[in-house]
Amino acid sequence: MSRIMKCFSVIHSNLKLLGAHVAAKFRDDLLIGTEHSYKVTPQCDTPQKVFLRENSSQQICRMESGNSPIISHKSKYSISDSDKKDIVMSDPKFGMFSLFKYHLTRGYKNDVLQRKNAVYCSHIFSLIALLPIIVFIAQWTMYIALIANQVDNYNQESFCPNKAPWKEKLIMFGACSLYFVKSFFLWDNLTDRTRLNKMIPATDTWTMLDTFQEFGFNLFVYGANIWIVFNGDGVENMVLDCLAMEFLMNLDNEFEQMYFEYLPEAAVDIYDNVFITYKDNYDLLEKKNSYCSFYCLHCLTFIPFKILLTTLFLFPIFCLFMMIYSPICK
Repeated sequence: MSRIMKCFSVIHSNLKLLGAHVAAKFRDDLLIGTEHSYKVTPQCDTPQKVFLRENSSQQICRMESGNSPIISHKSKYSISDSDKKDIVMSDPKFGMFSLFKYHLTRGYKNDVLQRKNAVYCSHIFSLIALLPIIVFIAQWTMYIALIANQVDNYNQESFCPNKAPWKEKLIMFGACSLYFVKSFFLWDNLTDRTRLNKMIPATDTWTMLDTFQEFGFNLFVYGANIWIVFNGDGVENMVLDCLAMEFLMNLDNEFEQMYFEYLPEAAVDIYDNVFITYKDNYDLLEKKNSYCSFYCLHCLTFIPFKILLTTLFLFPIFCLFMMIYSPICK
């Protein structure tokens, strides 16, 4: 009996921590990530100990009676170029649009190429040929084409046809099980990648687009993939459909990874001259909110962000349902 009570106590403790974190996330701001500037629960460590990715002496504390984070700077810190590149690539708000804007504002000077005494076509043509924008367009055009093709070929006459052979049912169960596991990492990805102390300035429409692209597109792909596999015929085709959508989802991240692989100096330049600290980002957002146009744009992101969070939260439940429904009804 004591073991059962201990088991329920552990479950209750975990659910309580999860509930506090989800509540903090829903109170959070898409552009700044304020949830990481204060303790989610009283038992958590001071945010400073885990929030800062850099070995800096900045301290973030929260007033007991207020909601605004207070940040104090004590001294300079050092960080390697490799870490700077990792931080740039880890920022979910730095995507194809932000990379293209970098070329419009700084990259066009080619200072990085001149210092390296080399010419990289990916750098030059990112501006001239709009390579980051083309990657974004390619992702969505292929996604729309795949979905349109599935709609045209959809011929299910009932909610639960149950006509597929057992091998296809096993593939369906395996795919849904895999996405059930991955669905938890989608939420963790949102949590972990919004904990960066230095980040792309949040007061930009391009930044908002990159943020929704990073998290929203992954959800669209996962959901569509389950549907495509459910409607697919043949074990080989079902597996290939899964791989095709995974490839499509990672196109922008792969482009960014290859670009910085050849030109890590560009990532260092972005970190040093484009990225700003959490405090500067917070102050800049407060200042920009005084402008009516930006404030309205900021408010417009409120509902889509809450919808995104709700979908991320409910997606594991959907995958769990499909683990049961799809093998039976495929």
